[in-house]
Amino acid sequence: MATKTYQRVANSLESDIRSGKFKPMSRLPPERELASDFEVSRTTVREALLALEAARIITIKDRSGAYVLPISDEESTLLARVESTPGPHEVLQLRRLIEPEACFQVAMSGSDAIIADIVAAYEANAAVPPDDTPEFHQSVRHYHMTIMKGAGNSLFVELMDYLWEQKSGPLWENWYMGTRSRHHRQTTIANNREITEVIVARRPQAARTAMERHIDGMVSRFLSY
Repeated sequence: MATKTYQRVANSLESDIRSGKFKPMSRLPPERELASDFEVSRTTVREALLALEAARIITIKDRSGAYVLPISDEESTLLARVESTPGPHEVLQLRRLIEPEACFQVAMSGSDAIIADIVAAYEANAAVPPDDTPEFHQSVRHYHMTIMKGAGNSLFVELMDYLWEQKSGPLWENWYMGTRSRHHRQTTIANNREITEVIVARRPQAARTAMERHIDGMVSRFLSY
């Protein structure tokens, strides 16, 4: 399997840390500087730093930066395991390709029964208090999966199921734990209401745009961590 770009960056930074270029408790260069040095995007650097944090090689402090931790050979093995999973931005990129298209298809040609199922899934999601509970997250998943099923393409469903499973991976969990809040969950409900309303109104392009806006918000959240 080809090495992911963020893996290359993470491995290079780990090598620099082990060589003593970056001392324990010292601050790594800013993300934009690292992106320029490695000639990659800021999102790639963010995924590399998340991998290093999940492997306990660095710690990311809110609004302060990434700091080096004392490490051992055990962390190197852990980093290899962490890097075997897709990064959060990779997952969001793919979701942005398929979910807006599913919304378009449902709004354009979904049956009344399919649209009723989507409305019911949204209402079930909105009825759950926006606390950080498994019930809330399961209701969000059910809402998105209902849309994918309504698009009438079984591959959409299989791919979405796989992408959602990545949310239990170490990189996603590491990022999500640092940004989860009641405000973000309330935003999710508001986004889902907008998506549902334009699907019900059978406005395909508006449905596509609403889902794109929702996922773009998640990307911005990823970059704000």
